[in-house]
Amino acid sequence: MFKISPTNNKFYDYFDQASDVLVRAAEHFHRALGQTGNLTQLAEEISVFEHEADEITHETMNLLHKSFITPLERTDIRRLAITMDDVLDAMDDAARRMALYEISTIIPDAQALAAVLVKSTKAVQLAVHEIRNLRKSPAIRQHCIEVHQHEDEGDRLYHHALGMLFKSGLDTLKIVKWKDIIEDLEHAIDSCQDVAVVIDGIVLENS
Repeated sequence: MFKISPTNNKFYDYFDQASDVLVRAAEHFHRALGQTGNLTQLAEEISVFEHEADEITHETMNLLHKSFITPLERTDIRRLAITMDDVLDAMDDAARRMALYEISTIIPDAQALAAVLVKSTKAVQLAVHEIRNLRKSPAIRQHCIEVHQHEDEGDRLYHHALGMLFKSGLDTLKIVKWKDIIEDLEHAIDSCQDVAVVIDGIVLENS
C-alpha cells in the first residue's frame, strides 16, 4: 500500500549517504594504489563499499515503492539512485580485475585516473548534498559543471593511458589486463557524469 502522507524527505538522506560512500570508496581506492599493497584485500574492501551502496539503493527503491508523495519526480529518484550505484559498480570491477589479474605494479595513468575519480565523486557529493535545497542553491549547477570538467580530464587520461600502453613494450597479456582496468576506471568517471546529468535535469525541472 502507498503511504499517504506529507512528502517523504528521507530520500535526501539516502542520496547523501550514497554520495558519501562514493567519496570514501574512491579515496580508499586511490590511497591503496599509491601504497601498492595487497590488491586482493583492496578488492574485498571495495566490495564492502559496493555492498553498502547496494543496500542504500535498495532502501531508496523500497521507500519509493511505499511513498505516495515524493519530493522529486519518481523517475528522477530512481535514476539518481541507480547512476550513483553505477559509479561504485565500476570501481568494484576495477578492483576485482586487479586482484584477478594479479597486478604487481601500478601504472602511473591508473593512479592518475583514480585521482580524477576522487575529484569527480567529491563534486558529485557536493551537488547531491544540495538537492534538498534545490531552489535555494546557486552552487548546485557549478558542482555539476565541475563533474563534467573532471570527466573531460578523465577522457584525456584514458586516451593517454591507451597510447602509453601500446608503446610500453609490455607483453600483450599485460596490455590487455591494463586496458580492461583503465576502462573500468574511465567508466566510473563517466558514471559520475551520468549522475551530474540527472541532477542537471532535476534542477531544470524544478527551476
